[in-house]
Amino acid sequence: MKLLYPNNLFIGKVAKFLSSVDSTNLFAINLLAKTKPIEGTVIYTDNQIGGRGQIGSKWESQAAKNIIMSVILYPHFLSIPLQFKLNQIVALAVYDLLSNYIFPLDQLSIKWPNDIYIGDNKMGGILIENKLKNSLISESVIGIGLNVNQTSFSSELPNPTSLLLETGLTNDRFEMLERLCEFLEHRYLQLKSLKRQNINDEYLQVLYGYQEWRDYEITSTKNIIRGRIVGLTKFGKLQIQTSTKQMEFSLKEISFLF
Repeated sequence: MKLLYPNNLFIGKVAKFLSSVDSTNLFAINLLAKTKPIEGTVIYTDNQIGGRGQIGSKWESQAAKNIIMSVILYPHFLSIPLQFKLNQIVALAVYDLLSNYIFPLDQLSIKWPNDIYIGDNKMGGILIENKLKNSLISESVIGIGLNVNQTSFSSELPNPTSLLLETGLTNDRFEMLERLCEFLEHRYLQLKSLKRQNINDEYLQVLYGYQEWRDYEITSTKNIIRGRIVGLTKFGKLQIQTSTKQMEFSLKEISFLF
């Protein structure tokens, strides 16, 4: 275990290391139910045994190989309809971090809504769980999992990869975690300063499949469509242009075909 010393105002200034935990997000949520930790509190672990992904999916990670963390934020300034902006800035912060390790950089992308890809393989994922009050977000737990030094994965995972597999280099996970806290704080302050169009533009520029003609499967009908991602709605829905019309999809309503 290594203590965190990020050069930050608040994210990571208070950090709790757990040698093993079912889920850092669940730990953070339970902590919030009992007290009010300082904003930017980080929970990180060497071994997460019950990791979760989007809408019931699982996140698997070998012990002492990867970055597994959760951050507690209080984005009271963000209205409920705009909560996808949190997804965008967290994904961009992870992209900012990995851009220092991945060459050439055009291999690295964000797959909508918040997976981190190198080429066609998944290196990381983000799970954000918000508590809502009135019309605003009162609490947010930001869960981030990044495959750093892991080299073997379950055969049930469709396309996993890691930084070590992609670069051949072993990296210090805790040094990377410190830097990630710094990038995350920068992006969070960017969101707080209301520079939201810049965030959307930057997100689209590194979005996996953006403006490329690809095949997609509509979840409800299993129909295959061919189209290209042309943008996002202000609520975070994916906009796909086919040869005849523009369509919009929420999370899990469409899947990428490789």
